[in-house]
Amino acid sequence: MYWQQNVSYLLLGTKRALLFDTGPGIYGIRKVVESITMLPLVVIPSHLHFDHVGNLNEFDTVELLDAPALRAQVHNGYFTESATQFMLSRTETFRVHGWLKDRQIIELGNRPVTLVSTPGHTPDSVSLVDASRRRMFSGDLVNRLVTLCDVPGSDIHAMANSLHDLISLAPGDSPAYEAHAEIPLQPLELKALATGVVNIANGNEKPVPACLGGLPMKRYDIGAFPILLPADGGRALQPLSSATETLDWLNGACDGNTR
Repeated sequence: MYWQQNVSYLLLGTKRALLFDTGPGIYGIRKVVESITMLPLVVIPSHLHFDHVGNLNEFDTVELLDAPALRAQVHNGYFTESATQFMLSRTETFRVHGWLKDRQIIELGNRPVTLVSTPGHTPDSVSLVDASRRRMFSGDLVNRLVTLCDVPGSDIHAMANSLHDLISLAPGDSPAYEAHAEIPLQPLELKALATGVVNIANGNEKPVPACLGGLPMKRYDIGAFPILLPADGGRALQPLSSATETLDWLNGACDGNTR
């Protein structure tokens, strides 16, 4: 019932389990996981925003994308996020137990899962391709309610490339299970979004004014899917004051008083 409606995914093999995202940290998710499986567990966040890495320290094995910038943030085994990575107005520290290469196969036991670096929403975003089950898990790369390409580190060109990579790596009829809706994005929807994001990146789509958290944004509609970017010369969305702070999302220009 959390306002952002985060969805975490537990993938079960015959030998191991993989938890993709741990939610916003309003409550612990470990007991829920243990009620489902007692298999050895690896936790991989889709990216490092607070609503995806809540209570990571509950878990014994947390692994991240093996990227030089992320490794540089680890000291004595602990990773410290900046406020703009965490998207709350404070830092966050958790223990890292391992590193995963882009396109690395994670063997869960009769269920190989491929980790894919998919920057766009954030530089450190990753997705999973579960080819044997013909599905993907795409985090916040694109979302059904609204795709945010307006947070610190967002890059519409990287998003376009990531969508192309993800679609090319997965079996053609694979839906993408995203992190803020229980209804997956179907292959035709994902392809339409991929084409639309390329058009946005190339300047071939016309935006309309929007407002998010009191900041002016540009809204692009790809069919039924809105995508937000910062207004020309405007700022990216700023870290929230707390995990329970909500954001108003309005069409039209900001009045300067909305958060």
